[in-house]
Amino acid sequence: MANSMARSFLQVAATDEVAFPLRVVQIEGLVILKIIKHCKEFSPALVTGQLLGLDVGSVLEVTNYFPFPIREEDEEIEADGANYQLEMMRCLREVNLDNNTVGWYQSTILGSYQTVELIETFMNYQKNIRRCVRIIYDPSRSNQGVLALKALKLSDSFMEFYRANNSTGEKLREKNLSWVDIFEEIPQTTSNAI
Repeated sequence: MANSMARSFLQVAATDEVAFPLRVVQIEGLVILKIIKHCKEFSPALVTGQLLGLDVGSVLEVTNYFPFPIREEDEEIEADGANYQLEMMRCLREVNLDNNTVGWYQSTILGSYQTVELIETFMNYQKNIRRCVRIIYDPSRSNQGVLALKALKLSDSFMEFYRANNSTGEKLREKNLSWVDIFEEIPQTTSNAI
């Protein structure tokens, strides 16, 4: 009985995922301001952080975030980073805040964010989180009077191609794929929690 209920739930969840393609990323205003502050404080160094929130129908709501610490070259990056993320999410859960990972953010300089490493990071995220986004913020462009904030995801057709061909960075270079074929910009809205 429990197995059939679990299968039914998974089938409904899979149907919902197909029925509601991601159309909008709704980011709370306070989260945007905190991301901007974090990126500007450490500019020109590149910074990243975790996005937290809810996946509701065709809207991905970003309701919270936390920055990743900046590390020195000689530190153990992998183990420390994973422990830090788990501890932060545990603390957020204890104070009853959203602690569901919905993606990550990163600063960039003059729009230079499209890399093979980004694709590999996206694929690793999407193994566990089907609908995740990456928020890009460019403080150098924002200083010119434009809010340079983008929400990106990998295109569905590219993800299928990547998985089917067991692609690597070298294979992608050989195929001469354009960044337009790989990434899809998702419209974003701002909300203010009351």
